[in-house]
Amino acid sequence: MKVCQVAPYVTYPPRMGGDHRTHGLMKEFPEFGDSVVRYCQGGSPAMYRSFDLRRWVTIADGYEERRHLHPIHELPKAPMLLGYPNLFASRSLRLASDGLDEMLADADVVVVREPWQLPYILDHANPDVPVVYSSHNVETERFGDIDQPLFADKVRKRVAALERRAIEETDATICTGERDANVYRDRYDPGGPIIVAPNGAYEDDLREHCPGSQGAQRVRRKYDISQDSTVSLFMGSNYRPNVEAAEVVVEIARDFHGRNDQFHFLILGDVGNALNDGDIPPNVTTTGYVEVDFEAHFDAADIALNPMLSGGGTNIKQIEYFARSLPVISTPFGVRGIEVRDGEQIIVADVEAMSDAIENLAGNADLREKIGENGRLLAAERYTWEASSRTVRTQFRKNFDPF
Repeated sequence: MKVCQVAPYVTYPPRMGGDHRTHGLMKEFPEFGDSVVRYCQGGSPAMYRSFDLRRWVTIADGYEERRHLHPIHELPKAPMLLGYPNLFASRSLRLASDGLDEMLADADVVVVREPWQLPYILDHANPDVPVVYSSHNVETERFGDIDQPLFADKVRKRVAALERRAIEETDATICTGERDANVYRDRYDPGGPIIVAPNGAYEDDLREHCPGSQGAQRVRRKYDISQDSTVSLFMGSNYRPNVEAAEVVVEIARDFHGRNDQFHFLILGDVGNALNDGDIPPNVTTTGYVEVDFEAHFDAADIALNPMLSGGGTNIKQIEYFARSLPVISTPFGVRGIEVRDGEQIIVADVEAMSDAIENLAGNADLREKIGENGRLLAAERYTWEASSRTVRTQFRKNFDPF
């Protein structure tokens, strides 16, 4: 099977949650002798910062990423900085699509990550080749509350029209969970089967929590965090729902500051760059994007926080916490789409109750260990990229001839 995957920007190596899903869903195909070639419509900020301007990247035997770096793809992305979707992606493909048409012609299956690119793909793919929409979110929900003064109504209508076409005119839809699948069935008339492939963690990341490791101690020293402090970690990219959640973490930290100085809060990832430095209390450390000792940051923490209040899909960070055996406190919204039991694999608390939940969990080492272990076992059983990739491949072979 030859799969052509179309992504809106450079994906590998994955850095953000969407990158991990794009890569993870294809990860196992080459293991079965299939080939995957991914067309990336322009670059990513991380790629340009690192001056990694390669046009072809070999990920594994039979798995390649082709990067079409062209200004015509980058300029239309500017409105995304203001919170708008990439509505011009298909139009820029009509102006510059070097190599894409050949990849579409050679494919047995075409997988498209976002509805913004689908009009071009549907118009140019071989009509005998199945086109699959790989959904990361219900986009009408994600952009339904767009808070911008210009063109908000037009944007919402355009998002709804593109999502409808993505569900109804493709040969199958991949989504993150049954909840999203039911939304699609209720709102649209799907053109083919809906394949549920949950977000996950990589099997190689499933491990025990190691708070006494040298790496954990090194991270605490780096940020001048006492070895006796209880550290609560929040992780995220610079994405509006993550920024909103990070602001919640700052407010929780402010509640502890001066009242109980044994608690420290570690905000890992680019999301910290979006916070106002002058408004951050001294018991909060923001790291920015981390490459060195990344895994050790999980071990330096005692508790993981997931105070999400908005967004789409399911939270990949939640499952990455599980994979490292970290006990998690999450809002009800943060665990949407993940089959968990409060008090077993996770502690579920509203924002107003999170400070108390942190104090209670910090004072009960046995409960922290139990919840952390149960979370890891749940991830291993239901939420790995390898399992989701195998599910997608099986469904392709089941539903599409000549497989």
